[in-house]
Amino acid sequence: MASGRGRHHDPPGADHQMTLTGNHILVLSAVIAMTVAAGLALFDPSSLIAIAALPIVVGGSALLWGVMNGNRFATLLHLFLTAFLMHAVFRIRDYQDKDVDFQVIIKIVLWITVATVALIHARRWIEMLRNPVNLPCFLFLIWLFLTALVSPNPTYTLVCAFTVFAGVVFSAYVFVAFKAEEAFATIVLSIMLFCAVSIVVYFAIPEFGHYVYWVNEERFVSPRLSGISGSANNMALVAAFGLVVTGLYAREFHRMNRLFVPASVLLCGAALLMTNSRSPLVMVILILLSVYVFTWKRLYAGLFVVSVALLLFAALIPFGQEFLLKAVSRSGDVGEVTSFTGRTEIWYAVLKLVEAQPLMGYGYASSVFVLPQHASEVGFATSHAHNVMLQLLLTTGWIGVALFVLTMAGVALRAIVYRDRIAFGMLAFVLLNGITESSGFTTLANICTLAFGIAVSLPATTRAYEDHYSYQRRFS
Repeated sequence: MASGRGRHHDPPGADHQMTLTGNHILVLSAVIAMTVAAGLALFDPSSLIAIAALPIVVGGSALLWGVMNGNRFATLLHLFLTAFLMHAVFRIRDYQDKDVDFQVIIKIVLWITVATVALIHARRWIEMLRNPVNLPCFLFLIWLFLTALVSPNPTYTLVCAFTVFAGVVFSAYVFVAFKAEEAFATIVLSIMLFCAVSIVVYFAIPEFGHYVYWVNEERFVSPRLSGISGSANNMALVAAFGLVVTGLYAREFHRMNRLFVPASVLLCGAALLMTNSRSPLVMVILILLSVYVFTWKRLYAGLFVVSVALLLFAALIPFGQEFLLKAVSRSGDVGEVTSFTGRTEIWYAVLKLVEAQPLMGYGYASSVFVLPQHASEVGFATSHAHNVMLQLLLTTGWIGVALFVLTMAGVALRAIVYRDRIAFGMLAFVLLNGITESSGFTTLANICTLAFGIAVSLPATTRAYEDHYSYQRRFS
């Protein structure tokens, strides 16, 4: 046939022969490596550390090569490691210590690989740039870099801005290359492992697994879980994200494995409760309840819940406002609630600082340098504004805040137009966390930055799966 001209046909068994040859080379390479390692161990025992690190380097290189070539398993494994390592902390250091150590280097290398992979496969997600609704998002990302011009530490600002950029473009690539439920399942599996390890560390190494805080430069160890995240708030944020995604994709995850959802709820729920962080717990309940009520249009359920809440509130009112506030506070001190655990002092100081540089702020991520210099005004040392809008106002000025608001408005608009509950959930996660925390815009990218990237990129990719059964079931 004419269509077969010029084609090369491999002889039968060629693939099998090639596989055998490849296996022989692999075995020979392993034998040579073992021989060299044995020789080094005999003549230079101190080199054993380098030998132990060799498999990690080789494995990491192989993983990166697979990801760059679009290998499915390698890409999902890379996503798994990214979700795990972005919050992982493997050392203890002083609060004021901002030097670059192995922990920081690991995270910088991680985000470099993330950005590299996303840029190599840019043709897969570049289409999102053509959507005018996404223009504020990319202007916002560019503005983060430009604020380095006014930053007290331009290099630090550029590095932190780069990690945010990397997180957004990597999210865009992953959710174009894979179905949303596959990508989310990988992230939740990583979070489950993160929570499990943190709980083990909490009991095995209390000095490391418990939340540590300072008062008047004196170190205290609290019973709250921080695990391998570095702080109880970070641990709670990671666990809360796992619970939110599990709730949003419970049906799809159940189809994958019947034990997936119970295991996720058990591990993430236990970790969240052990942190004794109330805001993330309330955030999880609000997001899942809102999605349930408004997506499936079961308004009667929402009215029932609101009615019960009002009845409980009315029943407790006679006991007095002070009783309610003490019941909500962690320490029993009413002032803890009325001051949002000291956040009102931070917010007041931030607003005063913004008056000096309202347009561009002090440079993205510069709060770690600026706020400690004004600890006397706040009353204690802090590294960020504990509110996403105030954090961006302090570090990126009114221009950054305006671009961020336009970006979030665009995400909300697309979530409404496409009736995308996932985009709504990610948007709500970023903004609700941003009420009392700086969300994904403190320093290096975190799980909230990933949620921001998903919220920005997911609505456009949702259209590719509108005919998918699981997608249609969301609105049936």
